[in-house]
Amino acid sequence: MIPICHAGLTKFKAGPDQVLVLYNEDYDIDVDGSLPGQDSKEVAQYYIDRHTDPETGKKPYLLGLKCRHGKKHLNDWVIREKSNDNKNGIEYTRGKGGPQLNEWARDSRFVELNIQQQAVPVDWETIDISCRSEKTKTEIKIAPKISGLPARKGRQTVYPEIKEGGGRCYRFNAKEIFSGTVWVFVKVKDHAGKVVKNLKLKYYDTEDFKFSILGQDEVPDELHFQEDVAIPVKEFLEDNDNILPDGTVLKEHILYIVICHGLPFSCEGVFGIERGVTSKQSNHGDLGSLEQRLQTLYYEWGTKIIPPVISMYMSGGPDSKAGVKNHRITSAMRYPMTGNRWNPYMHPDTYSFLSKKDAAFIDLPPLPLKRKQLPQYFFAYGVSRLDGQGPTEAKRQIDYSLYGSKYLHPDMDIAVRKLQKKEDAGNLTDQYEKIDQDNVWGVSEEEALGFRVLSYYGGQGIPFLGRSLEDHYQIESPLEKTDKPKWSGYYPGGMDRAVYSGNGWNMGRGASIWRQVDNGVTISACGGPAYGGGPHITNATFWDNRILLRYLLRGRDLGECFLLSTLYVNWSTSLVGDPLYHPDLSQTIVDKASPRVRSKDDIKIKLIPVMGEYTGQLTIPIVSTKERPEVVTLELYYWEKDSRKENVSTWPIYSTRPKAILRNLEPDTIYFYRPVLRDPYGNVADVSKGFGPLQFKTGSKPETEMLTRNGKKSDKHWQINLLKRKFFSESGTLEVMYSSTSDGILPVVRSKEIQVGAMPGASSHPFKIGGPSRGRKKKAPTPKGDDITMILRWRRFPLTRELLFKAKNGKEFTYAADVRTPWVKMTLKDPIRVSEQKHIKIHSVKLFNDAFPASEGACALSVSKFDTASWAEAHR
Repeated sequence: MIPICHAGLTKFKAGPDQVLVLYNEDYDIDVDGSLPGQDSKEVAQYYIDRHTDPETGKKPYLLGLKCRHGKKHLNDWVIREKSNDNKNGIEYTRGKGGPQLNEWARDSRFVELNIQQQAVPVDWETIDISCRSEKTKTEIKIAPKISGLPARKGRQTVYPEIKEGGGRCYRFNAKEIFSGTVWVFVKVKDHAGKVVKNLKLKYYDTEDFKFSILGQDEVPDELHFQEDVAIPVKEFLEDNDNILPDGTVLKEHILYIVICHGLPFSCEGVFGIERGVTSKQSNHGDLGSLEQRLQTLYYEWGTKIIPPVISMYMSGGPDSKAGVKNHRITSAMRYPMTGNRWNPYMHPDTYSFLSKKDAAFIDLPPLPLKRKQLPQYFFAYGVSRLDGQGPTEAKRQIDYSLYGSKYLHPDMDIAVRKLQKKEDAGNLTDQYEKIDQDNVWGVSEEEALGFRVLSYYGGQGIPFLGRSLEDHYQIESPLEKTDKPKWSGYYPGGMDRAVYSGNGWNMGRGASIWRQVDNGVTISACGGPAYGGGPHITNATFWDNRILLRYLLRGRDLGECFLLSTLYVNWSTSLVGDPLYHPDLSQTIVDKASPRVRSKDDIKIKLIPVMGEYTGQLTIPIVSTKERPEVVTLELYYWEKDSRKENVSTWPIYSTRPKAILRNLEPDTIYFYRPVLRDPYGNVADVSKGFGPLQFKTGSKPETEMLTRNGKKSDKHWQINLLKRKFFSESGTLEVMYSSTSDGILPVVRSKEIQVGAMPGASSHPFKIGGPSRGRKKKAPTPKGDDITMILRWRRFPLTRELLFKAKNGKEFTYAADVRTPWVKMTLKDPIRVSEQKHIKIHSVKLFNDAFPASEGACALSVSKFDTASWAEAHR
């Protein structure tokens, strides 16, 4: 597309055929609710279908990846490697006598020993330090520099004068005495002549090392990544069959790469070398995100880019407790690769606020032009992923991208729409000149454009487009400038990310990234690995939202904006979002059209017998195209033919295929129903008005046998050993009757597949029923009193995982739920054990092979906080 200049920026929008979509051919998971066939390809094909240009037929390119070794290396969260010996990235060049695997090769130029004053005072006159050459065996006594113990002053280390009664520091440059490997001997005595320290330390010469690509075993530490991912992608991009009609090689034509659900999150960093931002070994790691490895696919690592051998001070390590300060010989790649030096596509002021510097708005050249201006060894792609627990979340990110690209506007937020009735915001582009003149970014830019600010923390303006509680519940809520806004979930185009050490794909459902994806975020980020072998996440690991927001809203693609706003390369940064997302505020409009359903035959209702009655699920696909995208929530009203009492069931998250549970249906009964669809702008469609009365009929009274298993008590726990496990594996109800004299604790339920309640000393209440655990804070309120019934329910269909409490008056209180994570098969091979804790007395434990479907409270975007006051009233 020809760039257009507007509001001080040359706009650029990539074509759909400038995207390469990758999926996992080996992926063998097909979750409930998805299309037939494996889910990774389903997401990839959906991306292509939704982005195909209806006029030109141009569409993204598709490539399936598979393990070439027959071991399904792509079916784990990380690509496991055979070799792992090149973490330090250096090679000894003098034959035998080099450092062993994982040995810290100390730099002979920096011999430093800190000796603390002992309980029995050291006789400083007895300090004996000598140095011996490994090659010549010559040994001489050393007269080192002596000072007080070193201290940090700013970023510098200072060596103060010796203080009476204090410790001392001894240091010298052994390389000035002997070249090659040396041994340093240190002997320290007290005033009685007793030896209190006797050290033999080995040091190496930096000139005896060179940069290493393979490690000692000469097997690449990234072999499986190269052979299963990098090489196939390069072969595809350079294939003569994929050359464009004008002679352009596909490698040059593609701008963005999309990684689809089902591919690994992580792989080895370049050459398997560790990196880290601090001097602590524990903060260094050799893994990186798959996105960042593909971003620099054509960086000429090891040819044009050859890092030097350096020395790095690292805290801890061998003999550190004896006072040895270790300067480790390593590769310069151990330092983080940050800034324009390594990401020349980056805006020069990315993360400038960390040094309290203002950003400048620059008309940066669009990505295709920038690539041509740079040396070929810095040729890069914008790479992001579309992901979630299943294909639904990944496909939703595509739908939200299309909707936001056309309709992003402050008025999408119901709170802003209400405000606009009183104040006219005017044309958004009219604000550009003032924004540029005042040089405002992040939060201030959002305010100037009329968006509701959700957080003033850090001034970055993130979260962005969180969904107002008014939109969930249609209630009044005042607009407040606060870091505790009244919002939950996201509108299409919503952005969020949480910066903390454990926020990674590999950290389970307790990590923020999973909650954000589950709640409908369009753009997010996390660690490809968090801990687990990757470098420690920092406050600059993700994108700088000031930079991303400025260029995204003025006509650049998200894929390019990720490159403009990220500081690191070859790091753990995992970016979530559709690279073709393009919400240019000079082009977006307010959605004023009501949602549509093509035909009433598209509405699907599935009914099944449950607990002596019927339940079911209604799914209603809406009309959504690239030219007119649409997403909706669903309010489903239904009632018996001869009754005026309406029941309501909702689907609280915007979708192109919303669904809702039908509960408490009487057998052999006709029901009328009325689906009401609501899009992000509040446009409403009552489907029954277009298609006339809609109805369904339940079947005859179900004849099913309820199986019951009673728990047997043994000491302070109850246990259920299951026979005929298959009858409980797809639906079940566990009821625990107990009394509690304290708030904040629960009976502990444990089996391999069911985990509820915190063990003594644990920091969170786990909640797991046949899927990943979702932790809850231990301090969360729980009921107390006599004869409390704790209930666990699970169903494969309608999907149900729910923990609730039933009071004496029969009212049920939902405590935790998971109704959107795809069903995971349960075997129930292990006994179910329910244990008492301090302040807990269990009276009975029962298990049934059937369960009611998830309650309306369980189907909310998030379960409401437990209401202790209402519980006390209901349990009197």
